[in-house]
Amino acid sequence: MGHKSLYLIDGHSHLYRAFHALPHLSNSKGLPTNAIYGFTNMLYKIVRERQPDYLAVAFDSDKPTSRHEAYAAYKAHRPPMPDALAIQIPYVRKVVEAFRIPLVVQERIEADDLIGTVAMKVETPEVEVLIVSGDKDMFQLVSPRIRIYDSMREKVYGEKEVRERYGVEPRQVVEVMGLMGDAVDNIPGVPGVGEKTAVRLIQQFGTIDDLLAHLDAVKKPKLREALRAFSEQIRMSRELARLNLDAPWDGQLPDLKRVEPDTQALIQLFTELEFSSLLKGLLPRNEDERDVRFSVQALVVPGIKGEFSLPDAPVAEGSLALGVKPAEFIRIALQAEHIGLVGILSHPSPMHADVRGIAFSCGPGKSLFALVNSESEVMIRRILEDPAIKKVGHHLKPLLLALIRMGIQTRGIHFDTKLASYLLSPNRRSHDLLDLSVEYLGRPVQVQDQAPPERLGDSTCKAAEAILEMSGPMKNRLEERDQSRLYQEVELPLIEVLADMEHTGFRLDVGILGEISKELEIQIEGLIQRIYRLANGEFNLNSPKQLSEVLFVRLGLKPIKKTKTGYSTDEGVLIQLAQIHELPAEILNYRQLAKLKSTYVDALPQLVHPQPGRLHTTFHQTVTATGRLSSSDPNLQNIPTRGEWGHRIRQAFIAEEANSLLSVDYNQIELRILAHLSQDEQLIRAFQEERDIHTATAASIFKLPPHLISPEMRRAAKTVNFGVIYGMGPYALSTELGTSQAEARQYIEDYFNHYEGVRKFVNATIEEARRIGHVTTLLNRRREIPEIVAQDATTRSLGERIAVNTLIQGSAADIMKLAMVRIFHDIRQAGLRSKIILQVHDELIFEVCEGEVDAMKTMVTRQMEGVIPLRVPMKVDLGVGRNWAEIH
Repeated sequence: MGHKSLYLIDGHSHLYRAFHALPHLSNSKGLPTNAIYGFTNMLYKIVRERQPDYLAVAFDSDKPTSRHEAYAAYKAHRPPMPDALAIQIPYVRKVVEAFRIPLVVQERIEADDLIGTVAMKVETPEVEVLIVSGDKDMFQLVSPRIRIYDSMREKVYGEKEVRERYGVEPRQVVEVMGLMGDAVDNIPGVPGVGEKTAVRLIQQFGTIDDLLAHLDAVKKPKLREALRAFSEQIRMSRELARLNLDAPWDGQLPDLKRVEPDTQALIQLFTELEFSSLLKGLLPRNEDERDVRFSVQALVVPGIKGEFSLPDAPVAEGSLALGVKPAEFIRIALQAEHIGLVGILSHPSPMHADVRGIAFSCGPGKSLFALVNSESEVMIRRILEDPAIKKVGHHLKPLLLALIRMGIQTRGIHFDTKLASYLLSPNRRSHDLLDLSVEYLGRPVQVQDQAPPERLGDSTCKAAEAILEMSGPMKNRLEERDQSRLYQEVELPLIEVLADMEHTGFRLDVGILGEISKELEIQIEGLIQRIYRLANGEFNLNSPKQLSEVLFVRLGLKPIKKTKTGYSTDEGVLIQLAQIHELPAEILNYRQLAKLKSTYVDALPQLVHPQPGRLHTTFHQTVTATGRLSSSDPNLQNIPTRGEWGHRIRQAFIAEEANSLLSVDYNQIELRILAHLSQDEQLIRAFQEERDIHTATAASIFKLPPHLISPEMRRAAKTVNFGVIYGMGPYALSTELGTSQAEARQYIEDYFNHYEGVRKFVNATIEEARRIGHVTTLLNRRREIPEIVAQDATTRSLGERIAVNTLIQGSAADIMKLAMVRIFHDIRQAGLRSKIILQVHDELIFEVCEGEVDAMKTMVTRQMEGVIPLRVPMKVDLGVGRNWAEIH
């Protein structure tokens, strides 16, 4: 029979380590969660990977201990626990309770002493004790049956490892600590005696008592006198470091037996804390582990491999599987107030996917799953294309896009739970069905989309019913927060707009990119040879380590910034070094050209869809906290704009023959929103009089009439104008402009003196956000800002910048989205064939069919400039051409 294992976890040690090791994390309500998350992951690791037989967590008492009484300065220099950590302690306790792990805490007793006491009391040949801690004072406990497990370093310390680490036996570690002290706990030791000296003395004398009894044998006079002078302090330091192995714990080993966690309690906690990845880990891992409580009745379409009755699916007591004619289910669907909808796609990318099956739910016990084939398509099309049947789904856009490719236009989209979650909690890291079902229904629901066809019906019907059930409370929350209009008029209809844009795609001339690739290859090869000459030899240009050696050893340049792995060679460092040597400048050129070639010129042709022959990006509606859309696979919002290569790459984005591209770009929309929100008279007047806002700002900053403002002055004023929106301080502004901080500070001060209303607006926005914890855009998009009340000044400053930026950028996003919805509707109403094909921040790009250019210009301009009334006029700039480069 194998040995049993007992894991004793030093709770406070791991809390502090997790808090300082992990970046700032918080849930959407602003609760800091980094320490909880790190601590919970550590528990999971131990429970799942190490499978202990016995387990306990020890925490320090919050009251002074005997060590404080013996030495008043004990731990006195430690700063108070940060508020961001203190607020997490109750949740950590809840996590331990939900894991059903015994908690070992005693008033006025430190966790280390409790751990030592428990370890010694249960130490038997049959039980191996592992103390989970990173504190070195625990090493004194190591014995043949007691070891230390450092979970962060994944290292176990037994007697051999302690001897290798300290050069002394485990029992002698406390002797070493008595001499060297412990800065963390403010144990004094001997001034000037470090670890090496302490270890050497204990290796020679064995103990502090023997050392002090034979001080004449210490060869160095200065050290000998220090030991003599501080002899009492040495003995006290050893006692402070020595663990009390007789702490009041009257438990027994069986009390610490590991039991299964309270899964429901963990689910509730992880839902509140928004730990999505941990939440997913609580679900069954295969079909055979499904919980029958979540099964639903199924009305089943006949004729699909016989009567498709899900014989293998677990069915709740009293449920019934029936065959039903398609017409009968359509009648049920038409009578239902709403219908839940879940689709299963054959590929992660909807542009490459077929729809395997669709589940519909009209409510509890009224669900249907149909594999998509020739027999079921008529019924599926009838339900999906009927606008009278109101559909409710979760992340519907991929399904809509796949259906468009089948020739099915889904009508009657009524609610999308993922989109609702995004509006309610834009800071949330995940809006998965699993997370939301636990939060709103108290049970986990997940689609088993990789299951074989005969097993798909159970989880999809279950999910369709859950989505339908969730939509009610989510709709109520939107109404309570006055966000229903934003949801119904902007975000929900935008799903169809984006699905259509993704389906349409952008025509790419791969021939042009092929030519550019060859030219870049020649230029890059020439650069490489020049770099080798400047470096006096060849090296791997893509290796930061080798580049660092070339710059700072071979060439002898002075390092600017150090990282954990050596001296930095990042872009900022190379820019500074380029002022004194040619090589860093050429490395920057090489990196730029290599990135252009790999990321765009060579990669984009590989992403062209074989059937339409166009490039299809994916637009993300639920990612950015400000409300802006983002793009990926490929990111078409990030195609280079500047320089010769950016211009040439954009020449490869073309319209189909006889068509044109139309660009409609909001003119300084964020500054116009700033004028509207701040009600600043100077800013409003400048826009109403259609003056160049950057020249007007430059005139106020440089105290010159507008006609004397140079292009350089205007560029500086432009940076200041946008810097206000992004919360740019003197340092950032000086870096951007290449001026001194004093000069940049003066620019900012002059700006606010001229635009006094903007100063008041910025201050008022920050104060209001600090008071209520969030900001709200023009169309009531809301973002919580927990950072704005942080104790840490850097984090608090970030929160202040977020408040102002979100209000302005979020309002601009609202305006753009509303304009897209209205333009899409107008195009359909007018029977035009032109399409919106891309949105890039403040710009919309259309592919316009022959004969529709004038109509599109007029209609798009009207909608974009008149989408919502502002105190200043909205203006757009238009461009028409055959390719993306021509329209700018």
